[in-house]
Amino acid sequence: MNRKDLEALLKKTEEKIKEQQMLLKDLSKRLEALEEQEKERKNYISSKEIIDLVFKKIGKTLNMSTIKRWADEGYLGEVIDEKEKFWALRSKQGKKRFLYPKVDTFHFLYEKGYLLPEFDVLDRVLVKLPSDEAVIGIVIDAYLHKGQFFYTIQREGSFERLNDVKESNLANAAEELMNQ
Repeated sequence: MNRKDLEALLKKTEEKIKEQQMLLKDLSKRLEALEEQEKERKNYISSKEIIDLVFKKIGKTLNMSTIKRWADEGYLGEVIDEKEKFWALRSKQGKKRFLYPKVDTFHFLYEKGYLLPEFDVLDRVLVKLPSDEAVIGIVIDAYLHKGQFFYTIQREGSFERLNDVKESNLANAAEELMNQ
């Protein structure tokens, strides 16, 4: 190879590196947008997810027209077009999919009696504490706050109360103890 060929090869390689660096920067931005949208999407629920949730919680079958009516009447909060708001996420093909804020929707479903806490008052539960300690307690009460259930638990064998325990930190004590 002569000097001219080496200079041409060097220039061509530098151009490829610049192209790849631009591609890398673009892919990084797209990944960041995807991660942000995945996190934000967790704050919304679709019509199908509402139907599945109500069936799972109380066994009642709802249909799409009921959800649409509730949305039109403003009970489910601001209606969001999934494809428009979450453009970076892969969505199902076909008709428009609408999303509703979980906080508003869960509050409405709770008031209608379609969404109930997983555990009832006096249920014996296993509480997973942030310190990775697990304690057994009894449910004193439950309340819905910002789209999720929180509980007040009384530790078994004492009068100590654990306040504001998230439902995700609880398990049925009998089932958990049998699985160990």
